[in-house]
Amino acid sequence: MASNHLSSESSLADSDQPPAFLTNPLVSIILQNPSPELEILPEIVDRTIHGPVEFVICDPGVMRFLNYNWRRINKPTDVLTFDLSSPDETTPQGVVYIDGRMAPPIEEVLERLYHGWLHLNGKTHNTEEDTREMNRLTVELVEKAMRVVKSL
Repeated sequence: MASNHLSSESSLADSDQPPAFLTNPLVSIILQNPSPELEILPEIVDRTIHGPVEFVICDPGVMRFLNYNWRRINKPTDVLTFDLSSPDETTPQGVVYIDGRMAPPIEEVLERLYHGWLHLNGKTHNTEEDTREMNRLTVELVEKAMRVVKSL
């Protein structure tokens, strides 16, 4: 008799659509004392971002650890983006770590969240023009997200 795990795998293989956990964004909040304001973050992300991206809101110690291990910079940072897309992917895939000490207000977290998401979409801030474009897009996305917040 097949286990439930094997049964679910075979039904996934029979489907034309990938499972939701591979196509929808995910928000993980791993803060020691998370702000209640962050409870709406998964709903905001679900309504404004599409694709297999995980956003991890974490403590500064985690950010410092990741920043040191990946960039050899021994201090926390506000956002780290890890692109996990393969070259033939059209939808960005990856993990964005965000320093949760900025919460609240929710706008600060959203600004970092969209900043990381824009990096997954190929945006940089290597030049002044790139920085202006990234800032403009970030503002637009935060404004859109705040309209979602007001509708909740």
